[in-house]
Amino acid sequence: MENSVRKSVRRVIRNWWLLLLTGLLLLALGIWIIASPEDSYRSLTILFSVSLTITGLTEVAAAISHRQSIDGWGWTLAGGLIDLALGLYFLANLDVTMTVLPILMGIWLLFRGVLAIGTSMNLRAYGAPNWGLSLALGIGIIVFAFLIVNNPQFGALNIVVWTGLSFILAGIFRIILSLRLLRLKERLDE
Repeated sequence: MENSVRKSVRRVIRNWWLLLLTGLLLLALGIWIIASPEDSYRSLTILFSVSLTITGLTEVAAAISHRQSIDGWGWTLAGGLIDLALGLYFLANLDVTMTVLPILMGIWLLFRGVLAIGTSMNLRAYGAPNWGLSLALGIGIIVFAFLIVNNPQFGALNIVVWTGLSFILAGIFRIILSLRLLRLKERLDE
């Protein structure tokens, strides 16, 4: 029984670096957005679309590689497919995307926050230490998402700042999750 559990866990953690890559991308984008708010809005539209596409691709890859090893892999697949489809649509329609970007980002971040909370509940169920930090980050992502959606009068500058903070939180969440998977992998390799 334990061997079968170990094999299953090994398959899941084998691609921990995909989450790390996604987290680093989101973190870097968040820092850049905040550091250059005046130039960010149009660039943000393009970068948001590209990062959404890349995030979708990496999450689809992670979901497919984990499909036989983890319960609820379909949620990761669905999230990845939604990100991929939205990213491609946004790239093809930049003018429309710029007009509705704050609301689109808020909705996307709300979805990502809900997924982060779900992941933290899975971590808790697996007995992972400090799963509460992942939960807090997921809640933080949702708070920022509501601020973006409910207060469009903040204007483009504030939307850029809130979006940057949300990307930073989403990136930190994925980095922490990937490092936990790496530590688990190292323990199992001993």
